[in-house]
Parts: sequence; structure tokens; C-alpha cells
Amino acid sequence: MIQKKNLSKAYVAAIFLLLIIISLAAAIIYENNKKEITRIIKINLDTKVEKNLNWKFSTKNNFIDAKIGKVYKIDFNVENYSSEETSGKAIYEVKPNFLNKYFVEIDCFCYKKQTLLPSEKSTYSITFYIDPKILSDLKAQNIKDINISYTFLNT
Repeated sequence: MIQKKNLSKAYVAAIFLLLIIISLAAAIIYENNKKEITRIIKINLDTKVEKNLNWKFSTKNNFIDAKIGKVYKIDFNVENYSSEETSGKAIYEVKPNFLNKYFVEIDCFCYKKQTLLPSEKSTYSITFYIDPKILSDLKAQNIKDINISYTFLNT
């Protein structure tokens, strides 16, 4: 009878120790994954205007330290310097090119033609996020910066 009690205590102690080890392992795994998810990539923004379009195109912040998966909204200021109504449409380019699939635009002024009256100023915006799938891409593992160029073309 005494041996059964000691054996039961040993089982309880072993199970307790096993639960502690599993809890510690889970905490370590969670912390490592949390660090990966909060990885930050610097996004460099460049604004250009085609030579025959007399507009000024800029943004207050030329770079953003973006957390992967977080949604961002960026405002761009545009001004028509010409004495007539003009229209433009923006295109963008992501560098390195293979990161284009991870730069997800939810909304962008560049999808449609924009028209400004003479001397008119306007603010356009983009809403985007960096897709968390970038974390599993071995080619993107050491990427610290993404360069995005927006260019307004005369339409």
C-alpha cells in the first residue's frame, strides 16, 4: 500500500513537471512568433511628375517604419501650377520588384484619372499594408527597405 502512494506521488510530480516544461516552451514559441510579426520594414516613398504635367506632387513623410500586417494611410499633396485644367493618372513601382506581391493597396488615388483646375490644390491618399506572407518568403528574409515610386503621368 505504501508503494502505491509513493508511486502516485511520483506520477503527480512528473505530470506537474511536464506541464511546467510545456508552458515554458509555449511561452518561448509565442515570444519568438510575436517578434516576427512585429518586424518593421522601412518604406521609402518617392514622388515624381511627368515633365509635360505642370504639377507639384509630394508627401509630408518620405518614409514610414511599417509594421508587417498593419494598415497605413498616407496623404499626398498635389497642386496644378498651370493656368488651365489638367489631368493626370499616377502609376507606382515597388523595388525590389519581387516585393510587389506583398505591398497590398486597399485604396489608391492612382486607380483613376485625377483632374485639377488651374492653381488648384488637392490631397490624395493611399491605404495599404505589408502582407504577413512576406515573413515566410526566404528571399525577403533580410529585406529592411522597400522603395515605392509614384509618378503622375499626363492624361
